[in-house]
Amino acid sequence: MPQSSSTLQQEFNDLLIKAPTVFSWLTEGSLDGIWYCDLELPGKFWANNAFWKILGITPPEDQNIFDRWSMTINTFDKNKTIHLIKQCRENPKKEFNDTFTYIDDEGNEVILHSEGKVVFDDKNNPTRLIIKHFKERNIKQEKLLSKVKKLKKLRGILHETNKVAKVGGWEVDLVNQKITWTKVTKQIHEVDSDYKPELETAINFFEEGWSRDTITEAFAKAVETGKQYDVELRLITAKGNTLWVRTIGKPVFENGNCVRIYGAIQDISARKEQEAIYEETREKFEKIFNHSSIGIVLLDFDNKPIIANPASMKIFGFDKNDLEKIAQKNITLKDIIYPEDFEEATELRKKLLNGEINSYTIRSRFYKQNGELIWCKLNSSLIKGTENSQNMIISHIEDITEQKHLEETAFENSIRFRSAFEHSPNGMAMVGLDGTWLMVNKSLCNILGYTKDEFVKLTFQQITYKTDLDADLRLLHETLEGKRDTYSMEKRYLHKDGSIVYGLLNVSLIRDEENTPLYFISQINDITKRVKAKQELEASLKELQDLMNATTQVAIIEADTTGIVKKYNKGAETLLGYTAEEVIGKHKVGIFHDQEEVAKRSKLLAKKYGKELHGIELFTYNATRGEYDSEEWVFVKKDGSKFDVQLVITAIRDKNDVITGYVGIATDITQLKEMEKSLVSEKHKAEYANKSKSEFLANMSHEIRTPLNGVIGFTDLLMKTELNETQSKYMQMVNTSAHSLLDLINDILDFSKIEAGKLELSEDKTDLIELCSQTVDIIKHDAHEKGLELLLDISPKVKRFIYADSIRLRQILVNLLGNAIKFTEKGEVELKVRNTPYGNNENEMLFEFSIRDTGIGIAPHNLQKIFNAFDQEDASTTRKYGGTGLGITISNRLLELMDSKLEVVSELNNGSTFSFKVRFKTEFDDSYPEKQTENVNNVLIVDDNENNLTILKDMLAFGKVNSVSAQNGIQALEILENKNDFDLAIIDFNMPYLNGLELISHIRKKLKIDKEALPIILLHSSVVDSKILQLCKELDVKFEVTKPIRIDQLFDLISNIKIDSNGVKEVVDDSFTKNEQGAYNILIAEDNPVNQFLAKTIIQKVLPQANITIAEDGEKAVKMYQSMPLDLIFMDIQMPVMSGFDATKEIRQLEDPGFRIPIIALTARALKGERERCLDAGMDDYITKPIIFETIKETIKLHLPVTLK
Repeated sequence: MPQSSSTLQQEFNDLLIKAPTVFSWLTEGSLDGIWYCDLELPGKFWANNAFWKILGITPPEDQNIFDRWSMTINTFDKNKTIHLIKQCRENPKKEFNDTFTYIDDEGNEVILHSEGKVVFDDKNNPTRLIIKHFKERNIKQEKLLSKVKKLKKLRGILHETNKVAKVGGWEVDLVNQKITWTKVTKQIHEVDSDYKPELETAINFFEEGWSRDTITEAFAKAVETGKQYDVELRLITAKGNTLWVRTIGKPVFENGNCVRIYGAIQDISARKEQEAIYEETREKFEKIFNHSSIGIVLLDFDNKPIIANPASMKIFGFDKNDLEKIAQKNITLKDIIYPEDFEEATELRKKLLNGEINSYTIRSRFYKQNGELIWCKLNSSLIKGTENSQNMIISHIEDITEQKHLEETAFENSIRFRSAFEHSPNGMAMVGLDGTWLMVNKSLCNILGYTKDEFVKLTFQQITYKTDLDADLRLLHETLEGKRDTYSMEKRYLHKDGSIVYGLLNVSLIRDEENTPLYFISQINDITKRVKAKQELEASLKELQDLMNATTQVAIIEADTTGIVKKYNKGAETLLGYTAEEVIGKHKVGIFHDQEEVAKRSKLLAKKYGKELHGIELFTYNATRGEYDSEEWVFVKKDGSKFDVQLVITAIRDKNDVITGYVGIATDITQLKEMEKSLVSEKHKAEYANKSKSEFLANMSHEIRTPLNGVIGFTDLLMKTELNETQSKYMQMVNTSAHSLLDLINDILDFSKIEAGKLELSEDKTDLIELCSQTVDIIKHDAHEKGLELLLDISPKVKRFIYADSIRLRQILVNLLGNAIKFTEKGEVELKVRNTPYGNNENEMLFEFSIRDTGIGIAPHNLQKIFNAFDQEDASTTRKYGGTGLGITISNRLLELMDSKLEVVSELNNGSTFSFKVRFKTEFDDSYPEKQTENVNNVLIVDDNENNLTILKDMLAFGKVNSVSAQNGIQALEILENKNDFDLAIIDFNMPYLNGLELISHIRKKLKIDKEALPIILLHSSVVDSKILQLCKELDVKFEVTKPIRIDQLFDLISNIKIDSNGVKEVVDDSFTKNEQGAYNILIAEDNPVNQFLAKTIIQKVLPQANITIAEDGEKAVKMYQSMPLDLIFMDIQMPVMSGFDATKEIRQLEDPGFRIPIIALTARALKGERERCLDAGMDDYITKPIIFETIKETIKLHLPVTLK
């Protein structure tokens, strides 16, 4: 947008404020005028009053500026001005500098010199031009003024510089015999500012001797020869301070005579001091560097040595002068370090250079020049360079080879010592001089009842019986003082349980070569049994009496053989309330018992022992037979109150083994009984909480699966309808997402059950071949969608029938195969099954399952991580491939329940193999009955996958069928041209050069081999279109089979090769035939409208002529059962009014004994025991939601008399 001159004026004023550089440029000299113009429109400009005034013109209005200016300048200069402005616009670096002629108001010429400066906007685009004008007559004045200003400025700078650098000036006038010093020179000499130096005395400031002689000689030579001088001397100031100065003198000659000498003097004391320090430091460094026994090397960032001391050269077997040769050969750290140690050294060096660490130390192996391997300790740190020098690494290198050998020898000796120490039958300890435990062996810990970790935390005093401590310490000090070498004593120790352990202690003091004590070695023999036997023998009676008197909380009562109380301790008095005087010799022990309990116990014991027991026999029957009797009884106190006791009764015998009485020990267990009651209560609460948790999980499973049932069911149905490519892709995404959510729910529920220890395995007879086939069927679509080869390699020797939890085994295989497919982009995935005998039991075999893929593999450091719950190899794996990270964890936990574990072998970027071995009971069976293969003796196999070729050849060999293999169609044609005696050809569809159908076309059309001469089986993926099926019919393909093919399936086909000659026979056809009796009547009991519609839709697709009725709850289902004939009922479990369980029980009560209608449970509850609950309620089968077409179809086929076409 064009600018008016007033607007430009305001803009110019703002610019001067914002841009000081512009202001400085304008004010460098005197001005006679300023312009400010728009580069896009040169005719739009503003000129200040000074410009118009120099031309004697009154400043015009905005709109007349260009016209008025045009009148004041000749045409040539006008065009030149506009042209220069345009050049500045096109090239902002173009210099605007020229002279123009104007005509003033009186007609006189005015010559103006103009200079321009381009102004840029915020985006660095040239937008404006400032032009300043000078009168021609002022140019010389301006230049002169400029020079004067510059000289003044330079003088000021020089003065300040000299002041900072301590440089002073001086002059000696030889004609007038006068000397002049500058201010700084006087400051250097430490004289007053008004000091006037004299020619005769000025030289005396220089230190007498060498300095004064040197300056005298230099000054004289300058006067005589004109040679200038530059010397560094010592100077004594007026204040007596000694300085180092640098003085420069230059003589001036006139008519051949020196008339004056002038120069400078500088205080260089600081520099001299630094040089002295530097020289001293350098000398010290050189001495250290050259004479150090430790190698010192300076390296650049490329690990090349810059400088190395003699010690480092010697360490690596080089001569001290070989550094230049090393540099020429480009030898770096990588060339001399042991390869296995290089990575660690490189990583630490990288951290050092990145500033992550300040230094590092490593112990690594290096090669000497002669190839000898040595150990070195390398300590490296960073030396930061200056602006003119780069950073360097300094490394201190020490040869520790001998030290390492000593360490290894010491380590071996240490192992032998530790072994002898640890396995000694005696207790042993190594004790520091301060009493700390340096080492203790297992025997010592066992003797005192501690673990090692517990023992070493104890002090010597804590395990020593108090009265034995002083004697032990006295002997210990005598040994330390050298009064004895060893000592022995019997000593009491305190066991962890508080008991006393008697030990025979032997102590030796270990000293070093200089006889300095190091530590004690102690050996302790446990003599507790020997000592206690002796003590028990001497004091058994006393101990018994002490026990009787000391026990106050336990009742000890002795009775004779008739039950009369003979002894009665303080504890009995406390517990029962009777004094000893009241009962001893006066009452039988029955006084302390609850008589009702005695009567009941009498009956129980009579039944137990087959005889009536009376009196004291009730309490002592077991004791009289050489045992002890321990029972809970109710005691009655003197005041009539009752309490529970644990009563232990033992018979007392004399030396002839005759019973003379009985001792009863009763302990009050009232608190224990209360605790038991509390524990029972808490147990009930825990069981209730666990039941609530199980119900919560069941309800959560139901609530989540119910809407999922609709999502998965309807997407499954929609995907079976005609959809365009985009719709099909969207539906596939929805279906995949829904199944992923379902898998997530199942994983979390399984993981929850496993963590809670609630998951148990069942054991049923299982067809292993069928289970593996079903597993492969589940995942083969995903594999074929990715273009992967899916291999099933089950050895013909594998036992077919096993006893196992088929659901959990299939879950493990599906998890592992699913992972293999998920993480494999090209190549193949293989399930291999083998078995070997287990022990001598012919009914048990060890089965090995392995899942191999050619996928992304796993890094070695992540192999263990994948077994952690919720973890995958790394975060990027989760982002790229998704998943919860529970699959491997759950599989491994399930295998733990089978006494097995998951093993993995993997190579990053080359694939993985997961395997596990499980022991299963087997049943004798004819796993692969002999087929009628007399019609097929020679088979041609064509497949580009070597593994698949091997599997097929092994299958045929097991059936005694010869085979020839080809890896592509061209090889196959060459074989057929030379040999045409094959009874069958098995051809893969996906092959290079010629695919399977193209090969078959050549066989039929070019080689003229028809279907009777060579029946053909085509193997293909599950992703097959109608065009391929049509071509199979046209080319007379006998069978088309989805890979992988099973051995039993293969021999079924071979046995039928010559039976069916009607062209292509499809191996699988899932459609139902129409029921001969007409349409079926099917009832769906379901309260959710979406699930009602879904179930009805699926059933109608399976049985188009079926009559389907809906019941919204269990009560209506029962009524409909009573009011109409039904062939099949699908029953939801959770419904309002009446549940599926109750409805089923009602129907079972109502139905005729001779006719049982199949009832299929539909449930979203996926917890353990749910299936059993359904079957116990009277249902015939169990389907978990979400339901899909295949599940409903298989269930109907199982429970209704429908047949395959």
